[in-house]
Amino acid sequence: MESFIDYIENTFQGERDDGTLYHFKRQLLDQMTERANEITHSGLRDEKVLSDLIISEFPDLPGAYRKYRVQAKRERREKLVNKIMIFGTLGLAFLLLVLYLTVSFLTGAWGKTWLLFAVGFLGWAIFLLSVGVHRISRLRRLFHPIARVMLALAVMCGASAIFLLALVLFDLPDAWVLFPAGVVGIYIADAVYAYKTGQKLRIINYLIYILAASPMVYVFVCGLGLLPWDPGWLIIPIAIVVDIVLIIIKVAQNSKYKYRPEVDAAWNEN
Repeated sequence: MESFIDYIENTFQGERDDGTLYHFKRQLLDQMTERANEITHSGLRDEKVLSDLIISEFPDLPGAYRKYRVQAKRERREKLVNKIMIFGTLGLAFLLLVLYLTVSFLTGAWGKTWLLFAVGFLGWAIFLLSVGVHRISRLRRLFHPIARVMLALAVMCGASAIFLLALVLFDLPDAWVLFPAGVVGIYIADAVYAYKTGQKLRIINYLIYILAASPMVYVFVCGLGLLPWDPGWLIIPIAIVVDIVLIIIKVAQNSKYKYRPEVDAAWNEN
């Protein structure tokens, strides 16, 4: 065991110890000791040979420590998020109540301060849904559709919060256009998610989303008066043209890869 300790200490000499390194050293020493006991029981008695053999099985301690730090940091962050999720709802409700009463008494705007509750809880829902998306995305692809639905709900919660602020707080008559914009936001978010997670055949999603989003963009842009309704409708045929261009580009890219049965046969043999 002394040789294991010397090997570990010499490897991490000068490394800053913030507690994580100590736990890694203890875990590493336990693993090396357990491995040494296994080999000893199999009949090897020479301590020098045993020590060299065990040390050779742990050649990259700095690399292993970097991975351990990343994992430890992730676990600490998840524990913090779990605590926030457990106690956050009650804490947020109390904080919003205090803010609501304080702002209402100071301003007398009781007809608008209820927005604190609506926007606050919508923001909290976005946080919870985001945590769910992040954690489910680390599971098998079978569960990714659930994450995509949660992502869509998070985007709509954000659009609803902005809609309430625009309608009640700023009294914008065209605030309704935020809902078509929210649908476009869902398409964009899901397309980004499909790209980040490497979903198969995601190009089909892109093509569908471009077509489906074009009427929403038309309503949003023309509803705000950024374009007249006519010829604003040209947004829709432009989306069709974009789809056709993407299809041509994709077909051209795929034509570079030719199917060769002999290559597949050789691969299967190996």
